[in-house]
Parts: sequence; C-alpha cells; structure tokens
Amino acid sequence: MGVRQPWPVARSLQRQRELGALFGGVPNGVLGDALEIGGGDGFVASLVAKYCRSFITTDPFRPRLATASPGCGVRRLVCDATTLPFRDGSFDLIFSSSVLEHIRDRGPVFAEMARCLRPGGIMIHIMPSRTWKLFQLLFYYPHLFMGALDILVDKVATKPKARALPGSVCAAEATNRWSDQRVWGRSLRTIVRWSVPRVHGEFAGHWSEWLGFGARSWASEFQSASFNVQRVLLLPLYSGYGFGLHRLRSMGERFGLSSHNAFILTKCGEKPDVLDCFENAPAPALSLSSTPSSASPSPSSGS
Repeated sequence: MGVRQPWPVARSLQRQRELGALFGGVPNGVLGDALEIGGGDGFVASLVAKYCRSFITTDPFRPRLATASPGCGVRRLVCDATTLPFRDGSFDLIFSSSVLEHIRDRGPVFAEMARCLRPGGIMIHIMPSRTWKLFQLLFYYPHLFMGALDILVDKVATKPKARALPGSVCAAEATNRWSDQRVWGRSLRTIVRWSVPRVHGEFAGHWSEWLGFGARSWASEFQSASFNVQRVLLLPLYSGYGFGLHRLRSMGERFGLSSHNAFILTKCGEKPDVLDCFENAPAPALSLSSTPSSASPSPSSGS
C-alpha cells in the first residue's frame, strides 16, 4: 500500500500516452523493419512493434533484456550502440526513447545509426525536454518525502498475499513490466543517499543539462551529425515521479509544455512518404525554419 501510484505503473501509463500520441496516425506494419536502441526490458518495444514489419530491440546490459516481456514479435539482442552487428542499410526505422542523453560520446552512435538506416528510412528519438529537467528538480524533494511516507504506510498496512490461478496469465503484469522495479525507493538508507538530486544524463551539471535538453539544442546536435530534422513534436506532460496532478498536467499541455519531444529524422536530402503518417501527431515543439545550424543552445529555446 502506498500514498501514490506505484512508479512502474505510472511510468507504463506515461509511455502509453506518449507513444499513443506519437504513433496514433500510423497504420500497423507501415514502418517496415525497425531497430530500437537501448530498449531495456522491452516494454516500449511491445507498444511500437505493431507499427513495424519486424522489430529488434537492443540493450548493452544483458539482465535487462533477460527479464523482457515475451511475445509481441520482438527479437531481443545484447549489443552496444557504437558497434551495431547489422549490415549497412538494414532498417527502415531506428528508434530510441530517453536513451541518447545517457551516451557521453554520441558521434559513433550517430555514425552507426546512419550506416544501418536504409535510403528513405527514418529515425525517431524521444528526448527529455527542459520542462522535464525543471520538474526533476522541482519535484525531487516532494518525491523523497512521499517515499518516506510510503515506507511508514507500509509499516502499518497489512498486505494480503495474491494467489495466482494455475495456468493463468496476468495481462497487467505483461504490459506493465519493468526490469528495474527494485526496492531502492523503499528504504530510508537509500533516501538519505539520494538526498541531493543527481544529474540525469551524461552532462557536467544540472545547468548544462538544462541547456542541453532544449529542443533546439537536440535539433542542432542531430543536424551536426548530418541528419535532417523533419519534425520536432511535443509529447504529453508528466511530473516524472508518479504524481498525478491531472488538472495541472492538462493546463500545462494547453500552454505547450511537454516532458519529452520526439525528433523525426532522415538522412540529408531525403523526405520519404512515411512522414505523412505523422501529420496528425502532436503540435510541433519548434519552428524548423528557425532552428540554428550551430550546436550552441539558446537559454530561451526549446521546452
């Protein structure tokens, strides 16, 4: 028993909202052969695979893939994004969700993705926004407080043991499974250890990370890697800690706030017809005509 929605469940619902908004206008199977970078335990892959002819999800950490949810026609493979074990031009879609910010040297990864992308293929990368970074810091201490409250509630609550019927399969478990459902948030020792918020990705500090998470900053980095940024789309808003705040979330979305932005990329000079499938996707996060060519972000750009 807890005083808020369990984080694995909240995160699963958030991903469902994000991917539903992004792929809502895409017919099943139209995206061809797909590769996911940093797929973790396969939950996101299970939601995206239906839009593709085939789907391979990869992760460098074997235990995450070992606990992946089975089925959904997804092939799992342990490999590093800097040395993808595929032939040139193997995929029509290369996809990642909240992964690239955890890679310090992204140049070799971009080169490998360009090599493996077919002519006329697209890449979709979901990246955290400056709004997400602001919420990470703003809600960090309320998150710790609620975590401590959860522990106190657990101490006094009785938990009836669930009995599984022989041969039954729990659909909720199959669709809300995350390999990192550890109990790290359930001990006071860990709460003390995490008393100061840490930098989320591979950035020098919170300020540089906030600058780097701007939509224009990400777009500039992709352009510097010789990709054309075809769309930059706003995705749904959420706190990142499992706080509901549904009315505030809806209000923020009306004002154009998003926790993540989706970048749809192609190789230079290409504009495949499949881009039309995203015409009804969420509102653009920035005007591409005003995207700077340099990699230096503007403090007021992006969300």
